[in-house]
Amino acid sequence: MKPNLEIDRESIRLRVEGDLVSTNAPALRGEIDRLFDPASDSPPDRKVFKLDLAAARMVDSVGLNLVVSLLKRVQKRGGRLQVVYSDPNVLRIFNFTRLDKQVELIKA
Repeated sequence: MKPNLEIDRESIRLRVEGDLVSTNAPALRGEIDRLFDPASDSPPDRKVFKLDLAAARMVDSVGLNLVVSLLKRVQKRGGRLQVVYSDPNVLRIFNFTRLDKQVELIKA
């Protein structure tokens, strides 16, 4: 699975095609590491980072760990993390873990 990256004037959007689980998290983590690498050519001035999980129906513990790691990196840059979701199971996971208090959840 290759994550889809979109950069516009105001935000960086990373679209995940499928569930955010241990089997596809390494590819996503690699893309995130590349984006936040100081030597990277990604624009450092974007304050909004959107993690698009609209295609996901499940997020496991590895996926949650990745979201927390991403949240810390975004906050370190002075930005905010938005998570786009469509499946109610994804919303339940964010509510249960209280990540809904840390990120902005947006219904797709």
